[in-house]
Amino acid sequence: MLNIAGPEFDFGHVVYAVLQECEHRRRGLDPADFDDGIETCAREKLRQIKAAYDEFSGSKSYWEALEREVLETVVPQYTEPARIITALERSSWNVFRGGDIAARFAFAFCGLVVGSLIVAIPWIPIFENMFAFALTVAAFFYPDIKRYFYERQFSKLLNRLVLESARYQDNARLSYMTRREIQESFEPGTKQITG
Repeated sequence: MLNIAGPEFDFGHVVYAVLQECEHRRRGLDPADFDDGIETCAREKLRQIKAAYDEFSGSKSYWEALEREVLETVVPQYTEPARIITALERSSWNVFRGGDIAARFAFAFCGLVVGSLIVAIPWIPIFENMFAFALTVAAFFYPDIKRYFYERQFSKLLNRLVLESARYQDNARLSYMTRREIQESFEPGTKQITG
């Protein structure tokens, strides 16, 4: 897995570009064929990248390893969380009334009531009367907090996929490569686009 075509074709860069394209299109995909849509999107982006890669005369063995990494490792790990986050976005994060202003005031009222009860109950050691108001404010912003939590979790997954791909390439760069494999890495690849 020796990349002689340039750093823009390193695993991390290519995985980032593919995931960025999939992220751009995932909201418009039909839930019935979501998996096929994601895979098609990834293959289309790989075709684009492959055309540029062929212009730099990159090796065929490196491209095959890169394509395998994207299609067999990254895309399967991305697809299910992407389906979940898309469903959550379409359902307004499963928040009552989509988190509109009336729902926010209802959440705030519930937060005030629960906070007041917690302050009033003698065996719960809350010494600040402001606890009820803090809970009211937090309840008002509950839809935003929930959305932030899921989006942050999803972006951490995307970052992890890119970093793991880059780390995998770095660890396997010259490890356990035979002399023949190293020589093949310097031979230009074919001009055919796989797909």
